[in-house]
Amino acid sequence: MIANLIAENILEVYEGNNWTGVSITDAIKDVNWQQAQHKTIASQNTIASLLHHLYYWNGVMMQRINGINPSIPETNGFDVGELKSESDWNDLKEKTHQSFIKLADAIKNFPEEKLYETSPTGKSTYYKNLQGMVEHAHYHLGQMVIIKKVINDS
Repeated sequence: MIANLIAENILEVYEGNNWTGVSITDAIKDVNWQQAQHKTIASQNTIASLLHHLYYWNGVMMQRINGINPSIPETNGFDVGELKSESDWNDLKEKTHQSFIKLADAIKNFPEEKLYETSPTGKSTYYKNLQGMVEHAHYHLGQMVIIKKVINDS
């Protein structure tokens, strides 16, 4: 039951219908590939680097669900690389969306009885890690919204 709720929240932060009324899909739907990589005074990150970071961390969490604790490089998933076209931007959006779907599916299949066991990090429970992913996605969604506003206002 709890795992299903976390999975639902993971999907809703990307697709919509979450309690904030804002989703990643809505925030980036009218952002083009040039805007996605535009640096602003609002953040050292771009919308594209934030989206890539979420994609990266969804993959990290998938490994942790499977009992693996990967080492995290200094780039921390912000190393998106240059987008050279709208197609590159669409590919990034699609692979990130798919990572949210895959993570939600993995969470739904995660045994409820393991939620309160210590995760492979050795620092917190699976529950805290999985719920943290929801919070993490909302945090970066907020950054995307602010960056987009700064871009549109300039």
